[in-house]
Amino acid sequence: MLQLALSLLGGLPIVAGLSLMAGGALGVLRFPDFYTRLHAARAADGPGAAIFLLGLAMASGELSIAVRMLLLAALVIAAGPTISSLMANAAHAGGLAPLAGHYRAPRPDARERAP
Repeated sequence: MLQLALSLLGGLPIVAGLSLMAGGALGVLRFPDFYTRLHAARAADGPGAAIFLLGLAMASGELSIAVRMLLLAALVIAAGPTISSLMANAAHAGGLAPLAGHYRAPRPDARERAP
C-alpha cells in the first residue's frame, strides 16, 4: 500500500518536471537567437530535470535507486549553470552577436505566394 502511495505521489513531480522541460523545448524552437535559446533551455531544463528526478526517486521504492536519483539531480543543478555559462562565453568569444532590436516571429498562416 505504501509503494502504491509513493508511486502516485511521485507521479506529480514527474509530470511537473516534464511540463517544465516541454516549455524549455518550446522556447528553444521559438526564440530567435542563440543566447535567448540557451537561456530558455537552461532556465527550464535544469529545474525540470531535477523535479523529474525527484519524482523518480519517490516512485522508485528502493533506497539505493532513490539516492542515485537525488545525486543525479544535485549534479544537474550544480553543473547546468556552469555549462551554459561556458557555452555563452564561447559563443561571445567566437564573435556571435546577439540579435538586437525587435524581432517579429513569422506567422504560420502568412506564406509568400508566387506570382
